[in-house]
Amino acid sequence: MSASIESAIEQALAGLAPPGLVVGCRHISAGDEHHILSAESASMATREPGARAATGAGRHVAHELLRRLGCVDLAIVRGQSGNPIWPAGIVGSIAHDDLMAVAVVARSDALKGVGVDIEPALPLPDDLLAVVAAPQDRLGDLDPKLGGRILFAIKEAAYKASFPLDGRVLGFEDIAVDFEKSEAVTSFGRRLIVRFAASPRILALACTAR
Repeated sequence: MSASIESAIEQALAGLAPPGLVVGCRHISAGDEHHILSAESASMATREPGARAATGAGRHVAHELLRRLGCVDLAIVRGQSGNPIWPAGIVGSIAHDDLMAVAVVARSDALKGVGVDIEPALPLPDDLLAVVAAPQDRLGDLDPKLGGRILFAIKEAAYKASFPLDGRVLGFEDIAVDFEKSEAVTSFGRRLIVRFAASPRILALACTAR
């Protein structure tokens, strides 16, 4: 079952990806923390076992994608802000929910920045929606049941794409999403293309083209 879910998520993510972006997915399993490379381990030493397994699953996917791009250096250490530090000449993003981990990777001459998020296809709790949604968001005909969760995922992906470029810590209110234009704009003026899929899980992708 997990293999079929992995395949479905990977296909959905590939359908969102612009040219040059490679994508992958993995079901998080016990022992996945062993996929964290020794060069990466020190930057993740404080993470609890469950979080390390999810991190290991995401790193495993990312390592495979780096190999597909011909990279020799596969280490992706964790930065001080929790962001992954990619090998020179590479941009990428990693995300996970409770069950699945995904990663997206491209050469920096193909994309300037990229961010990904994955969420369960469930409504966002009302108290969290009140924090995530902002007056400047333009939701269009977004599914009213899953719209809040999709908005959350898009803003997470947009932040991941913008932070390595701008070094700015953003709140949800600092990212305006216009679903009719498939665009997100940060309070510092960074514009990103955003895309999403809602099945079998909610997937969000944000990127800045060269």
